Amino acid sequence: MVYTKMVSLSVINLLNTANMYKGFILVFMLISVGIISTKAQNKADRKRGMLSFNVNLSDYGFIKSAKDSSFSAAFKRKAVLKSGNTSFGLGVSYWRGLNSHIDFSGNLTGSFSNFPAFFVKNDSIGQAAFSTTADALLHFRALKENSVINPFLTGGIGAGYFADQLAVYAPVGTGLQFRFKTGGYVIVQAQWRMALTTGINNDYVFYSVGFAQQGKLSSKEKKQKTKKEIPAKEKTAVVTDKDSDGDGIMDSKDNCPVEKGTVNGCPDTDSDGIADKDDKCKDIAGVLRYGGCPVPDSDGDGINDETDKCITEKGTKENHGCPVADKDGDGIADTEDKCPEIKGTNENNGCPLPFVEGAELLNMSADSMSYRINFDFDRSILLPDAFAVLKQIVEILKSDNSLRINITGHADNLGTNTANIQVSAERAKIARDYFLSYNIKADRIKSSYCGSARPVDITQQWRNRRVEITIIKK
Repeated sequence: MVYTKMVSLSVINLLNTANMYKGFILVFMLISVGIISTKAQNKADRKRGMLSFNVNLSDYGFIKSAKDSSFSAAFKRKAVLKSGNTSFGLGVSYWRGLNSHIDFSGNLTGSFSNFPAFFVKNDSIGQAAFSTTADALLHFRALKENSVINPFLTGGIGAGYFADQLAVYAPVGTGLQFRFKTGGYVIVQAQWRMALTTGINNDYVFYSVGFAQQGKLSSKEKKQKTKKEIPAKEKTAVVTDKDSDGDGIMDSKDNCPVEKGTVNGCPDTDSDGIADKDDKCKDIAGVLRYGGCPVPDSDGDGINDETDKCITEKGTKENHGCPVADKDGDGIADTEDKCPEIKGTNENNGCPLPFVEGAELLNMSADSMSYRINFDFDRSILLPDAFAVLKQIVEILKSDNSLRINITGHADNLGTNTANIQVSAERAKIARDYFLSYNIKADRIKSSYCGSARPVDITQQWRNRRVEITIIKK
């Protein structure tokens, strides 16, 4: 325990120190770019230009949690992948080697972000917005380019729009490059993005997995490679060889020298790449593992048996060849239905009422749906996760004036009954006040509280510190 605390304090001190010297780090990286540019003249064993495409995850709370509490607490955060904590995005990058150990990359990323409160400048409640970032990075590889697994360190400079705020940041991190014989790459990265300007209030962590294919050889490189691969004796043989059937393939390499063909000199009637002499279905295109015949489709649903999970039953491509289940009979497949036990509509994703994303659905009926927001121990202050849920419910109420809501405050059983009654009442009130602040009329809101009398979990008390909100269709 003592050792863990010492490690956490050391990491926090490191983060705070790095935060004080962000300007120095930026200057150091710019000087490094200049030095490397003057020395990056060696063209041997370096990466040719290529594009990569990546999926990425931005974690807005890790660095702040480490600074505010501990490194261990940052890893143990709950609901990390929920809206308001992290955002997924897509990106494209251009990579090029400067020498045998240093690569340059230019990167452009876009993501639909739901920022936590106070992350973006002048934003006290958190907001959803499309954000873009662009950066230029240097990657210092431990091994030469042709290594199968290659660790590297990363540093550079970047800028982006976060909601409507422009911010400049310095990415510093590490990664692994996986290189395949086909020229393909998988590049995994983790970066600490340090805010250099005031567009964003906190640093954040950025993870990405990229996929790339090596650029094509230049004409000069192709000629050099061809010269090395074709010995002088073979060149002489090409000149003296003949093509008896006139199919453009010399007899020395033609498996059917007296018959015109396209597959090693042999005919291929169905153009499936399998010579007729080896093809059991000469007139129908097929695959080699079935002797040149098509992959079978036993149930005739248009999905071949190799990808059909229900070979004897007709199904759909979306359901992997199996029939689509629809338990509640509302015409929406269970795989797409967020309320598969109760009839709903397409507009509500199979539910009787609009579905609230990112919230735990407690109960539902033909005319109601109940959700939960949680609170800290003995507190009645709304947590960041709650804002996204409450905001969606406000939008649902505004879209249909006939809807009503019931708000019920709850508490755990760790305090006295009087204290639990009071805190549950305060939790119900703050939820009610939120809706009133968005001009939801008071006569559409019913509020109550019951202390610790209705627990949902007798072992995990944090689940009982809650407010339940039921949307009712009158």
